[in-house]
Amino acid sequence: MICPHCDQSLLQRERTGRTCSKCNRQFALDPKTNSLRLSDVRIRRVVAKLTDGGRTRITVNQLWYALTRKETKRGSGRAGAVGCLAAGLPVTLLLLVGGGSAGAGVVVFLGFLLGAVTILVYVSSLRRRHRAVEEHPLSHFRSTSMSLWTSVYGSLPSGVVDERHFRHPEPPARPRAVLLCGDASIAVFLAANGIPGRFGIALVTRADQVAPGSVPVIVLHDADVKGSQLAQDIRAALPGRRVVDAGLPPRAVMNAPGAVPERGPQPSSGTLDRLRASGTLTDAELEWLAKGWTSPLGAVPPAKLLAAVIRVVERVTGAKDADVTKAEAVGFLTWPGEAAT
Repeated sequence: MICPHCDQSLLQRERTGRTCSKCNRQFALDPKTNSLRLSDVRIRRVVAKLTDGGRTRITVNQLWYALTRKETKRGSGRAGAVGCLAAGLPVTLLLLVGGGSAGAGVVVFLGFLLGAVTILVYVSSLRRRHRAVEEHPLSHFRSTSMSLWTSVYGSLPSGVVDERHFRHPEPPARPRAVLLCGDASIAVFLAANGIPGRFGIALVTRADQVAPGSVPVIVLHDADVKGSQLAQDIRAALPGRRVVDAGLPPRAVMNAPGAVPERGPQPSSGTLDRLRASGTLTDAELEWLAKGWTSPLGAVPPAKLLAAVIRVVERVTGAKDADVTKAEAVGFLTWPGEAAT
């Protein structure tokens, strides 16, 4: 690994006790002992990319998603599994077909053995994708990687906000709109980047916090069944009030390169029937949701998410922002492709 202080390449024996033997300074993370194979240099590089060189603030949750996304893709083993099947099965068949010659028993045994190994590798590699995030939960990332980082450097990486200790600013007395975001971490992300103050809007995390009035309500949610129902529920609870569903829609992530959806319990048929009756989802989206797939707002690359929120808030409120030109160039809330980490 590279020492984050003196930029020297260190062998494992040259960095015992998380201390560089060349400059005698301590670092936070050793990829050999860290479950996500993280180093201080990599953390700084990823944070710099996610914060757009320090122009945007992100949460610990967003940093964790960015890091585990790459680990999940590495752990999927899809390419290796396909290769194993492509190479192993033909060889197995050849061995079995040739079993009529001398030493048939040995050949058949080897054929069955190779076939069994091929299938085991294939099944194991597919399961690794779903284990990747489970083996590196957010709570563990906070208590180990981020805790070690803070102990060495005195604070989180520059530009990273701990959403658990963030204090939201007071909402404006007469907001132009209400932004409802059920993900508390993303609400902190938006507040830390000044969205409420820049546009004069109230930011809330629960439906019962939407104050009575006539201003529009913008709903920001995960790509899942609950999120897809949220805008409908708000419209039903606030008849006559403008409610804007800002996403995340399932179509933004269900087939997008770089997205890593999560799979949960399958929704009931009654829930799916209500979603189908709303007419807001395509058959493909309903089928995706029916299988239990979800994708959280926290996994959307921060710059893309911020730009999308700026655009929809500007459109709803009519308030102009200094960054609106940049936001318009990026586009609405769709997946941007592979997010490099």
